[in-house]
Amino acid sequence: MNTIHNTEVVVVGAGAVGCSIAYWLAKRGKDVTLVDKSGPGTGSSVATFGLVWSSAKEPHTYMELNLRSSRLWPQMLDELDEDVEYRLGGLKIVLTGKDYEAQGDLVERQRHSPLFRGRMISGPEARDIQPGLSPKIVGALYCPDDGDSNPIKWTYALLRGCKRQGVKVMRDTEVLGFDLDEGNQVAGVLTGRGRVQAGHAVNAAGVWAAQVAQMVGVTIGLYPQRGQVLISEAVPKILPMAQSTVRQSFDGNIYMGATMEDVGFDWSTSPEGAEKIAKNAARMVPLVRDLSIIRQFSGLRPMPRDGLPFIGAIPHVPGYYIAVGHSGITLSPIHGKIISDLIVEGETDIPLEDYDPLRYDERGTRKAGPDQSGH
Repeated sequence: MNTIHNTEVVVVGAGAVGCSIAYWLAKRGKDVTLVDKSGPGTGSSVATFGLVWSSAKEPHTYMELNLRSSRLWPQMLDELDEDVEYRLGGLKIVLTGKDYEAQGDLVERQRHSPLFRGRMISGPEARDIQPGLSPKIVGALYCPDDGDSNPIKWTYALLRGCKRQGVKVMRDTEVLGFDLDEGNQVAGVLTGRGRVQAGHAVNAAGVWAAQVAQMVGVTIGLYPQRGQVLISEAVPKILPMAQSTVRQSFDGNIYMGATMEDVGFDWSTSPEGAEKIAKNAARMVPLVRDLSIIRQFSGLRPMPRDGLPFIGAIPHVPGYYIAVGHSGITLSPIHGKIISDLIVEGETDIPLEDYDPLRYDERGTRKAGPDQSGH
């Protein structure tokens, strides 16, 4: 295959995670090429609910990873100098006394981390913050470090940041395989347009990451999980703070979500999904019963079977790295930091033991945790 381009690092996948990795590498001095089979920001990153969330993710070490990433958001927004409708503060609404106790237990587990700042609040406290909430809610988990954003604006802000840093973007370019030398070291990336010479390749291919990993003989436990979302007509502000399943955009639209469906590579929506989402939303925010739904969409989360992302180098394929998992909007900054650390410095100060990319592979030294895909 003819070599069409030379670069230091190829990042496969131009969603929020891939763009963040390319941005971090380029600003640290690397020559980077970003490759996507369709185009930047055409996959899961722009078909998502838009949360920047950490408080409810377990174990507490995984919560910390998300929290460290969310704390990188202000730094990156300053660098990118764009408004992506980012706001801090989040609520997970609780509808029953039993669920309130369960969320309280979660808070106690998360307090194993000194970084955690979440706390339970009463129903009246939650309604003081969110005037649109039902008087029947029992309370909420409040966390000042949770929040939300416009994921489309965020992804394209990252892409524009990449271009300002000199990243070459190759859209409509499918990866067919990897060129490995005699020592199994990455020497290039084989695409439908030709060979791109590079000593490093990063698999940030989202829901397609398992197939891209198989191109170097690596197995990861990943499946596409469908999430359906409803969007209502715009109304005056009734939910000024982000919530985990019902939130109001800066323009006044109510976003309601989201399903968790193991249906393969199926991007369709369903009446059943819409009904389930709408009923759940109405229990928390009664006004939505009277609103017109102007859009229903679905996206596919790249969901690890044990719930934890795959992040790191593949030792037996020097120069090959994997960075994939759900919560890509939240985790995109930390993916960029970690992968750029590993490529530029050869190490990172972020603990990665729980996120070993080989934990589903026979060569892995750490085994995967319990299967969460049915939950």
